[in-house]
Amino acid sequence: MLKLNLLTLAVVAANASACDKADAPKTPLGAEAPAAGSVNGAAAPGISGPAKVALDSANLLFRAKSYDQALTQYRRSAELAPGEISPLLGIMMVADVTNDSSLARATVPRIRKLDPSYADSAPGSHARIMKAHPSAGVPPST
Repeated sequence: MLKLNLLTLAVVAANASACDKADAPKTPLGAEAPAAGSVNGAAAPGISGPAKVALDSANLLFRAKSYDQALTQYRRSAELAPGEISPLLGIMMVADVTNDSSLARATVPRIRKLDPSYADSAPGSHARIMKAHPSAGVPPST
């Protein structure tokens, strides 16, 4: 038991020392912090209203593994906000977990039309996708 506790402590210490605090955003005292949803200090287009509600519902359904219902809500959000990439990324997530290659093939051109860098396998695109696809909060308990 003591060895297990020491091993756990060593792993936690190694993880803590590996964290690089240099990447944390810095805001000078008295300066206004970047707006929520902004990318590199520039305001990112936001999704709001019924499209946001549909997107949040889709994210919760996806986390609950109700993929058919999530896909319906992602499509609804994409219809309500045709200029937003987040719902399309959600559709791609559903296509990935359900192995629906025809859905993915139909969605990629729509993503490429909005922003070609998301549809390509460019370095760093995963981080950009994660920023564009906001968390909907705590998933429902199952």
